Amino acid sequence: MVKLKADFEANWIDQIRCRMTETWGTEVARIPDRDVAVHYLHSFHRRIARHARSLRIADDFRCPPGEELRWKALQDKVLSGKDLNPHLSKGYRSLFNADGRLNVDGLLSEWGVHHFHLGTEPDPLCPNFVKRSGPLVFALVDECAFYSINVYAHTDSGVFERLRIVESLHRNWPEVIGKYRLRGVAPEELDEQKRRTLRKNGYQAAVGTADGTVYGSIAGPTSPSGIKSESVRDADIWACQIRSLQNGLQNQLCQLIPIFEQRGYAGEVEIEAELKITEEGYQAFFPKYGVRATLVLAEPI
Repeated sequence: MVKLKADFEANWIDQIRCRMTETWGTEVARIPDRDVAVHYLHSFHRRIARHARSLRIADDFRCPPGEELRWKALQDKVLSGKDLNPHLSKGYRSLFNADGRLNVDGLLSEWGVHHFHLGTEPDPLCPNFVKRSGPLVFALVDECAFYSINVYAHTDSGVFERLRIVESLHRNWPEVIGKYRLRGVAPEELDEQKRRTLRKNGYQAAVGTADGTVYGSIAGPTSPSGIKSESVRDADIWACQIRSLQNGLQNQLCQLIPIFEQRGYAGEVEIEAELKITEEGYQAFFPKYGVRATLVLAEPI
């Protein structure tokens, strides 16, 4: 029987590490192989995919005087699908803090809310970001829409922990955050400082609205390190799929022998293959014969 010589898991990790490096730079090299897929999936939570979205505006949204043109420019980007990431905090440049811990945005990690600077010119020190501005647009962003909560001052103490953020989401778009609603649970009575302290230590707390509705983490549960739990789950599923692809190819390798024979195969016991991830899906590349074969995941039983 012809044996497949391959390590699809190693190929998979190498390729997604390269993709991460294009965005995050050399610090990706610090991530152990076992954690690359988790960090890769988690990074999508931090960065905003580039495509057009509808614009939803809260009932009490107010743009500060003098910021109308900048707010209009950000709205145009949302509607046209331009890149919104330059408006995010500069902290999004780095995966890790100086102390080696994961760089976590507590507002995003717990309530799923981004904050956007209203600058329109490149920052002189970091051209990949817009020039920093005092007013910040707080918004929950999903695949379909940009939910504009309000404009707050960056220097306003406790602004990232204020319950009115959740109140606005609950009042304006309860259907968007409804899956995070808790029943039979009392909210934690926390002021801004206590909530900030909990976030810094990797913890989250239930929050209650004025009408008695209680929500858990609107961004979904996270580990104490700040990694989203669904990223851990999805990385495990993905790894199982990669192993399944390699096992499936081994079982079907004999069917490809006639093609290899046309490229010089002479009965070797082992045939080397590499996994390639393309926009079209998964492929097996056989370097000795210059052959590529499309791989399809088996349907679950």
